Amino acid sequence: MITSAQGALKCTAASWNSDSTQLKLQYLTDSTTVNLTIGIEATSFGFSATISADQPTITNVDFGSWESALNTTPIPVPYYTSQVWYSKTLGQYLNAWWDWHSTNASSLTGSIAQYRTKTDGTLNVLQETLQVEVSKNIDDVLPFPGNTPSPYMATMAGRLVLDIWDSGFEEIQQNLAQLNDYGITNCAAVIHNWQHAGYDNALPEHYSANPTLGGDDGMQGVISQGKQNGCLMALHENYIDYYPNYPGYTTSAVALKNDGSNMSCWYNPSTGIQSVCTKPQMMVANAMTQSPEIHLNYGTNADYLDVHSAAPISSHGDFDAQSSNAAKLTTWTSNNQALWAYERQTHQGPVLGEGLDHWYYSGLLDGVEAQLGAGMTAQNLDVSLPLFVDFDLLRIHPLQVNHGMGYYGRWTATKTNAMSTAQQDAYRTQEIAFGHAPFLSDGKWSSIPDALIESNLVSPVATAYGTANATSIQYAINGTWVNSAQAAPTSAFSQVQVQYNNGLTIVANSASQAITWNNLSIPQYGWAASSPHLIAYTATCGTSLCDFAKTQTSLFANARNQMDLQAATGFASPSVASLRSTSPSQMLTNFNWTALQNLSLSTAYKVFVHFVDDNQVTPNNAGIVFQGDHWPTTSTTQWTMGQQVQDGPQPIGIPGSVPDGTYSIRIGLFDPATGYRLQLAGNNDGTERYIVGYVTISGKGTSVIFAPPSPPTADPRLNADGHLVDFGSVRTDG
Repeated sequence: MITSAQGALKCTAASWNSDSTQLKLQYLTDSTTVNLTIGIEATSFGFSATISADQPTITNVDFGSWESALNTTPIPVPYYTSQVWYSKTLGQYLNAWWDWHSTNASSLTGSIAQYRTKTDGTLNVLQETLQVEVSKNIDDVLPFPGNTPSPYMATMAGRLVLDIWDSGFEEIQQNLAQLNDYGITNCAAVIHNWQHAGYDNALPEHYSANPTLGGDDGMQGVISQGKQNGCLMALHENYIDYYPNYPGYTTSAVALKNDGSNMSCWYNPSTGIQSVCTKPQMMVANAMTQSPEIHLNYGTNADYLDVHSAAPISSHGDFDAQSSNAAKLTTWTSNNQALWAYERQTHQGPVLGEGLDHWYYSGLLDGVEAQLGAGMTAQNLDVSLPLFVDFDLLRIHPLQVNHGMGYYGRWTATKTNAMSTAQQDAYRTQEIAFGHAPFLSDGKWSSIPDALIESNLVSPVATAYGTANATSIQYAINGTWVNSAQAAPTSAFSQVQVQYNNGLTIVANSASQAITWNNLSIPQYGWAASSPHLIAYTATCGTSLCDFAKTQTSLFANARNQMDLQAATGFASPSVASLRSTSPSQMLTNFNWTALQNLSLSTAYKVFVHFVDDNQVTPNNAGIVFQGDHWPTTSTTQWTMGQQVQDGPQPIGIPGSVPDGTYSIRIGLFDPATGYRLQLAGNNDGTERYIVGYVTISGKGTSVIFAPPSPPTADPRLNADGHLVDFGSVRTDG
């Protein structure tokens, strides 16, 4: 279907050329004649149709939906912004898309190429190429990004990416130093919260480093420490969101809607400031005022660009008629390409970014946190994500090295960073199945156990597949390995086997039934990797799960000791020593803290104590009935590893509005300046609050009775009794 700004289109003539490869159509509108030319060219699995007009009057071209007689059903494809269709009538897979490289359109949305007017009311001339593919092999109908591979694939392959949101440079430096002490050296670190005016504020101003977080001296220390570790060090930059409080703000840099008003971009809820969108042609110009100084002042050897690689290709245009190539989505994509190239050159290293719609841009930058949410594959699918890896491995993987499966809060069903052991295993299994580099995000990047596992278990495997290409992808159906075309109609994407061109084979399992492979029993959310120089797995060892990786130069064994892992993941372990009533509506509480890591930092953390109605707790409701927040008796800046810290007695008032009942006591440590909560050891409720007991209140606060928490239950995916595990070449209980 074709529509025009000049009214209804009436076809007055149609003719084919002599070899039937070009169709000419003449349309009459209310005020003019429009001639369309459609050129048809055969491709390997279908055809391409190039459609052009001789007048700037066409507003929409829609190739429509598949005929009902084809009896089609959609196949969701992770990381693809659309879906593939399976025709039961034909027994073949179908796909169609507009070529976003050559389009003159303002937006490409589903089947529609839309042309919108510029600020002066004019349109661009129709120029589109439609690609239609039909094949019995689903892989044949998946589009290619059409970009050249990243020059940093070998550099990024297998690197552990540390995603740092902490709000203090001294703390970040100390945590990097501690990682170095444990041999975590093959890494790339992204520091997000550092900008002069605060995160997502006054952009494109970035430097000097935020003085409240440690300033330039602190940032220089962070970058220096990271480089000593062997890390690539990147700082978060953003050249699309343009804030009115930017000191150099000028209206000439703002992208316009077609009615002449400013185009809105990100709204920062923490500051209440609405940004506008930068003209695409201004992105590099703005970066030139920031990136060279950032590199010179801090010594960065990598970069992170927010938003750009996550945004749909049609989302950030400019309709200002005074701008070159106005109202064309290619203006956004081409200027992004120029920006990524500029940042590579300026920082003399790879450019990382935010994931979502990143497949379009793959190869133009060097890696993203591989967030889901594009097309029919939603965010926060958690353990239920289908292991349909073809599009990622065959189209994206050859062009850049992505990491993780997205920020934890955009992966977990609860939309929080906290994950159970099963979720951590599932996240890692997906990471490996989709061919991504290891990743530790907010709350885990400085955790020594997590870093040891990612860097010693996942990194060797990710190094092996980082620059390799998948040559065979199979899925298990009723115990038989079949190809993608056979698996797709049944959505049998829970057990996958991938072979690479360097001899590496990966098997990953998200199904409840175990896979037996190479004498290993691979449970749900387990995996295995094998090549002539590598064996690695999360598998069943006797009566429990275990992790193992052996290369020509290294050996890693993890017996998954439950007590060791719980104690090692937190900064401290809280408990209630005593709780008693001292007067009506007041109680006196003593807390104990066991410092598990050094907390001798410049930031003094405050204790929050939440008394929670467990029946009211939801993902959007903390269930807090009353609180007892306080500064600890001994400042956290003086806590040292192994120290037993007494905190109290702390008086806590019981408001008269509190109903009689039993309430859980949930405790934690937070930075009052930023709200950032430290990760502790204990019963985490998923929001870095730790349940340390229960209090029963009666007589309108005149009586309180404390009950300790239940002992921790045995985690079925951990070695609860701490028994020895025999890996063959080593035996260990830790």
